[in-house]
Amino acid sequence: MEFNDSSINTIVAGKDGGKDLLTIGLKQAYGSKPNFQRYMRQEYERGKDLDSNYIFKFIAVNDDAEKGVVVTMEWEDSRDLTEWLREGHSDDEKRKIFRQVANAIDYIHSKGLVHGCLNASNIFITRKGDDVKLLTFKVRYTDIMKQPQESLKFVAPEAKDGTVGLDVRADIYSLGVLLKTLGFDMEYHNVIEKCCRFGRNERFEDVASLLEAVDKHRYNRPADELTDAQPTISSNKKMAVIIAIIAVLVCVAVALLVAQSGDDQSQNEAQQTEQPDSLAQDGKNSNEQGQADQNSNYEAQDENANQLGDSTVEAQGDNAFLTDLVPQMRTDLDKIYNSGADQATVKQRVASYYKGLRRVLKKQHKTSTQLDAFDKAFAEYVNQKNQ
Repeated sequence: MEFNDSSINTIVAGKDGGKDLLTIGLKQAYGSKPNFQRYMRQEYERGKDLDSNYIFKFIAVNDDAEKGVVVTMEWEDSRDLTEWLREGHSDDEKRKIFRQVANAIDYIHSKGLVHGCLNASNIFITRKGDDVKLLTFKVRYTDIMKQPQESLKFVAPEAKDGTVGLDVRADIYSLGVLLKTLGFDMEYHNVIEKCCRFGRNERFEDVASLLEAVDKHRYNRPADELTDAQPTISSNKKMAVIIAIIAVLVCVAVALLVAQSGDDQSQNEAQQTEQPDSLAQDGKNSNEQGQADQNSNYEAQDENANQLGDSTVEAQGDNAFLTDLVPQMRTDLDKIYNSGADQATVKQRVASYYKGLRRVLKKQHKTSTQLDAFDKAFAEYVNQKNQ
């Protein structure tokens, strides 16, 4: 089996004397060039002493008439991480994979080495046992533009520009991307954020620190809880501030709409003064009747809103945040419904308001259960307002 990609290397899995082997050589255009032959030997020398259950071991380096220098490694029937993820696996199975990869990287660091190119294409999972086998041979590309985007996202910023020598924190960055690739971008949001900071001095200093953070933060917490610092403001207060900002924006929009309606009414009155007295009088009577009907409608809506707003929200447990959120939400919705805008405009504003609140809650890292509770409360109130 040959692995095809845009690198300068040829990678073939097969058997030799009944033994599974992985052979890595150079494509024809590069096989005879001394600098690439030297690179192959350097990769072998760098990894030949690595011996871990989670790493493919180096076996030999030889000269080949066609491929120049060829590195031989052990192999076991496996698929790469991308293919493994397509099969569908539980979170516990994914956590196992992450920890095995992290342990392999920690072992490499203990030998004074840096992997430097960890990505989904060199993380293999055996078909028997679903255990990690990491390929430590660094596949080479003629330039960074040739490297697949899926692999490039794992590369730390300092590794892309080549301005500084790499240290263990380049692998910490890649492990953060791995957590996200495995689908833990919400559960370990703050751990990932710390792993993937642009400045390497701001990342975890080693794998042990990273794994400790993973163990302590199996659910999402405010970013400052990654350290011993106490949060400067509670989540409920943050939510209240954000909702207040949204409320101000809604009030501004309503005020602009009312001002525009006032301008339109002034223009209509000006036009009416130019009409014959009888027509003006008819128009006045019609406007007065329409305004009375509209005021009556507003009064009915306000009364209905007050009755709905009086009902208290006493959420318990994980949904306690609704106790502060729902009353403010109802007030904001009342302003939208009472703005006097046409039905289509009101519907659009309600939808925009909902999306805005939903985004805020997601940024607060509410669980899917909490989001469902919010959706239910929002839908129930909107349905009552639409009746």
